[in-house]
Amino acid sequence: MGVRHWFALLVLLPTLIVGAYYVFYAANIYESEARFLVRNRGGGGGSAVDALAGRAGGIASAISGARSGMEESRAVAAWIGSYAAVNTIRGDIDLVEMWRRPEADVVSELWWETPQLEWLAWYFRRRVIVTLDPETGVMQLRVHAFRPADAHRLAEEVLRRSEELVNTFTARSIADTLRAAQADVDKAERRVLAAREALIGFREREQAFDPASTATGAVTTITQLQGALAQARTEYEERRRFMRPDNPQLQVLQNRVAALQQQIATERARVTRGEEALTQQVAAFERLELERMMADRELASAVGSLEAARSDALRQQVFVMRVSEPQMPEYPLYPRATFNTLTVFVSLSVLFGIGWLLVVSAREHAS
Repeated sequence: MGVRHWFALLVLLPTLIVGAYYVFYAANIYESEARFLVRNRGGGGGSAVDALAGRAGGIASAISGARSGMEESRAVAAWIGSYAAVNTIRGDIDLVEMWRRPEADVVSELWWETPQLEWLAWYFRRRVIVTLDPETGVMQLRVHAFRPADAHRLAEEVLRRSEELVNTFTARSIADTLRAAQADVDKAERRVLAAREALIGFREREQAFDPASTATGAVTTITQLQGALAQARTEYEERRRFMRPDNPQLQVLQNRVAALQQQIATERARVTRGEEALTQQVAAFERLELERMMADRELASAVGSLEAARSDALRQQVFVMRVSEPQMPEYPLYPRATFNTLTVFVSLSVLFGIGWLLVVSAREHAS
C-alpha cells in the first residue's frame, strides 16, 4: 500500500467518521451564560443602588469593590463544582433526566441511569463551567444542556444556590464578629446587676438609703449642738459673776450645758463607735457605689464596642451581584462540528506525517 492509501485509511477515514457523527448523529447542546460577582458592601466608591440598577458607574465601582470579596468568589467557584453543590441542586432539579433527554446522543449524554454521586459530579463539572477573572472578580457561569429551558433553569438554580452560600458566609462572619463583643456585654450586664443587688441588700440591711447623707446630717447636728453649747457656757459664765451660786437660773444653765454635752457625746458615738458605726456604713456604701459606677461604665463601653463591631460587620458584608442574568438559549453553540472535524483532520495529518517520516527514515537506515 502506498502513502495515499495509508493516508486515506489513517487520516481521511477517521475524519469522515467524526464528521458524519457531528453532522448526522451528535445532539445539539445549548448554553446559558450568566455573569456575577461577589461584592463587599464596604468596597467601591459608587452606590449600591446604581450598581444594582446596572448603571455603568455603579458596575465599575462594584467591580472595584469585588476585589475585597475575592476569597468568597474563589469559595463560590470551588463550591459550584463540589459534591455538596451537586447534592443540593439535584434535590430541586432532576439532573439525570435533564442530561438523558431523548434527543441526547449516546456519546454526549449522561451514561448512567442511576449514577453514583461521584460520577454525577464528574459529568456535572463537564456541563457546568465557572471561570473567575482575577482582575475584575467577575465570575462567568456557563451551563450546557440538550434543551434551552433546561440550560436556563439550571443556570438560575446554580445562581440562586450561590447567593444562598454567600448569605451563609455573611451570616457566619457577622455571628463570629459579634460573638466576642456580645459576650463582653453579657459579662458587663451581670456585673451591673450584681453591683445593684449588693447596693440594694446593703440598704435593706443597714436601713439607710444614703449613709453619706446621713453622716453629713450628723456632722451638721454636732456642729449646731457645739454652737449651742458654747452659747450656753458663755451665758452661764456671765450670770455666775453677779449671781449667787444657789440661784435657780444658774442651775438651769448648768443642766442645759450638761444636756448639750451629753447629746454631743451621743451623736459622736453614733458616728464613730460600735459595729454599726456610721463611718463604717459610709465606707461600705462608697465601695458599693464605686463598684456600681465602674460596672455602669464597663457596660457602656461594652455596648459601644458591640455597636462598633456590628457596624464593622455590616461594612464587611458580602453579597452576589448579578452582572448579567442567565439568558434563554436560542441557538445550539455545541457541538462545533466544523471546528472539531478540522481539528481531528489536522491532528491526524500531523501525526501521520511524523509517523511516515519515521518509517521512511527507518527504511533508509535499514538499506
